[in-house]
Amino acid sequence: MSDYEPQPGIPLGPEQKAVADRILAGLVADRGAPSLDHYRRVYATQGLPWPGDEQIRRLYPVADTAFSR
Repeated sequence: MSDYEPQPGIPLGPEQKAVADRILAGLVADRGAPSLDHYRRVYATQGLPWPGDEQIRRLYPVADTAFSR
């Protein structure tokens, strides 16, 4: 989660990043992480090119199945 960026190319400052990492970790612990299919749908909905599975796994928490714990 250390490479989390809310928007590609616009990194957060250190304090904002620490808060975002804590929030994200709490959500993943509580609800599980999205699957790659979820991320693909979001990228497609936003009209963004798919950066590839490995890039998504590097940037965001990913579950092997949808919202698994």
